[in-house]
Amino acid sequence: MSDRRQFLKIALTAAAGVAVGGVKASAETGPFPSGVVYTESDSGMWKKKVGSHLPQVSVDGDKVIIETRHGMSSDHYIVRHTLVAGDGTVIGSKVFTPEGKPISSYAIPGKGCYFATSFCNLHDFWVTKFTI
Repeated sequence: MSDRRQFLKIALTAAAGVAVGGVKASAETGPFPSGVVYTESDSGMWKKKVGSHLPQVSVDGDKVIIETRHGMSSDHYIVRHTLVAGDGTVIGSKVFTPEGKPISSYAIPGKGCYFATSFCNLHDFWVTKFTI
């Protein structure tokens, strides 16, 4: 578990940039390792899975809501969401069961660059980068 957390922190820290302005959600690739981390613009072998696996981000005041528009079954489900600040600090995470809905919300500490992640048990690790 520690190795995965370290990988997540390193990967997202490397992708962090300077964020300015209002809410801008996108799925820029950044320096993510291709074939390990998937984004809207670098979906690799999962090109047809973008719509159901890429985390969708909305902001309501000081709260970020992450939703993955993905069906949930015991064979195929979203395992976890994580919200990570641009400096690699994990803001929060939520683990899902096949019976749950892949929606999570987090209080945000302020303006900046963030990464919303979604992990599917069959289709890997997906990231949406956004700024507030």
